[in-house]
Amino acid sequence: MAQSIWDTYQVNDGDEPLHFSLDGLHLWIKKDNGEFWISKKYADEKDLQPSVNEDNEWARWAPKENDTEIEISPVFPDLPVIVGSEFPLKLIPGAKIKIYCRIPVWMKVSVKKSDYVMQEVPAVKLSRTWFGTPIEGELCYWLTSKARRNLVDVEKKPYLINCPIEITNKSETDLTFERFCYRVERLGIYLLNNELWADETKIVYHGEEQHSDVSMTGKLPADLGKGKLISKPRNPVSKSLATRTFKMLFDDTLISAR
Repeated sequence: MAQSIWDTYQVNDGDEPLHFSLDGLHLWIKKDNGEFWISKKYADEKDLQPSVNEDNEWARWAPKENDTEIEISPVFPDLPVIVGSEFPLKLIPGAKIKIYCRIPVWMKVSVKKSDYVMQEVPAVKLSRTWFGTPIEGELCYWLTSKARRNLVDVEKKPYLINCPIEITNKSETDLTFERFCYRVERLGIYLLNNELWADETKIVYHGEEQHSDVSMTGKLPADLGKGKLISKPRNPVSKSLATRTFKMLFDDTLISAR
């Protein structure tokens, strides 16, 4: 199921509900009296395999036309994600490293013909947090898994998006890497060898008081191959961003989970 979940499906009146599962998320879709009905449940310790029954709560949509095709596609979370490092690390001047983080995917359900999005459902429930200071900051999701130097010994999981990031220190001082705010809304999603991948992010640090260059390359790293683009960025950026990224991302700023 995990290999073919990202596809187009036919939903007709009177048919049994389609069932999709992704990690602990279970989603059912049916059509009744011309309306699309969608219900979701998350597995827990008491109910590892939720089923559809009279207790299900359904959200309903009346399509503009008699549409019968829906599309299930992967998308990134709708807020930036706070990612911590597996180990605190200092980048000396001139150093360049590549790290990888894994972001839980959201399942997008849309009407195929009109591309109207009915629901976006996270495969994993993420806690929200405030990143920054009490005066300046933004709402984000808190990621429990950590960025690491490679994915060699990591188990492949269909609900996680592998995200390659290259960081270069072009300043004259050390850069301490502990955590960062990852703006995933600017990334596309690729399918490669039955895994989900994001296009590579490149960050160049010029110093605490200088702007850093952040660019989403729009492609996978060369050593991985091309892959197949199956989801475009929520907020596409066609050029690099010059921002004070590392002052906000790597200083000892206030983070309080909610």
